Amino acid sequence: MSIRAALTSCLEAFENLIKYTETTEYDKEDEVPKYSWAIQLDRLRTWAFNVGALELGNASLDHLLRDPPRRTSLRQVRDHIPEVLGRIEELLKEVTEDDVSDVEDDYQELFGDPETPLQGLFDCVQSHIDCLEKYATLIPGSKTANALTRSSVVNNAMLADARQSALADVNSGDKDEGSTTGGS
Repeated sequence: MSIRAALTSCLEAFENLIKYTETTEYDKEDEVPKYSWAIQLDRLRTWAFNVGALELGNASLDHLLRDPPRRTSLRQVRDHIPEVLGRIEELLKEVTEDDVSDVEDDYQELFGDPETPLQGLFDCVQSHIDCLEKYATLIPGSKTANALTRSSVVNNAMLADARQSALADVNSGDKDEGSTTGGS
């Protein structure tokens, strides 16, 4: 699946969740306020804009990463982004289907024991978006990577730390892939 297609599907699930939180059926305002979900949707949209994930043609992220030059990290990022977006989509659907009573053991292992299952799902969504934001530092030509390299506040060591952290997430994502997807 292309990054653009995965993102479009994920954004649709997010928009459905936002609509759901605006109904009277959403009685979890004390656990995860609806504005918290809206903030995560804004973060995802900002990431998509910064990396060109919704662009078409030569400006698209899919085009940029289609044949990355001998950089294994970029190939891993290209392959991992649709998986991360798919995980976010699955989590959002669990909320709108009101199926949050059984947060998977994998998520509890990753994020500790949340106060409520819904908070656990929210933490997971937030963490996956954090991961996407880290990946942006690895993508040449992304607005995030360009801003980091142009900024006079950010020095080379900070940029290297951000890229190293993103690479660590890519590598751990490959190792933990079976456990974070719940075996599917």
